[in-house]
Amino acid sequence: MNIRHLVLATLTVGFTSAAVALDSIPLDQLQPGLWKVERKMEKLDLNPVEYETRNTEYCASPKKEIARVLSITNMLCKAEDSKIGENRYKVHAKCNLFGIVGENTTIITIVSPSEYTADSETIGTKFGKKQHRKESISAKRAGDCKE
Repeated sequence: MNIRHLVLATLTVGFTSAAVALDSIPLDQLQPGLWKVERKMEKLDLNPVEYETRNTEYCASPKKEIARVLSITNMLCKAEDSKIGENRYKVHAKCNLFGIVGENTTIITIVSPSEYTADSETIGTKFGKKQHRKESISAKRAGDCKE
């Protein structure tokens, strides 16, 4: 597990309290349904830099998915959040776990009830080896879930 996966797994988008996080970011605005998500990742510490794009779909509530990630962050990292614009929220998490040290900053933008983005940067070390990752997520609701 690299530092980006750890912080993202524990997080871009980490809070001191999961309850505070959910109150701070109006996730209720995002409609449940079928969501298509594109993740673009950059491994900036590698030479040459590696790029990866993943496309996934899930049928759920974005609020539940994000809340699940935030609850893990609450247990493993020191984090804080702030509103930085009308529909933009910043989450900054610091983790120091078992030889893995890092900071993650994630900006979540709620574009509409059917679209959100998250831009994340993680810088740290894993057992002394530097890691630097960027990730951009673009998620759009594609319709209702098929039962």
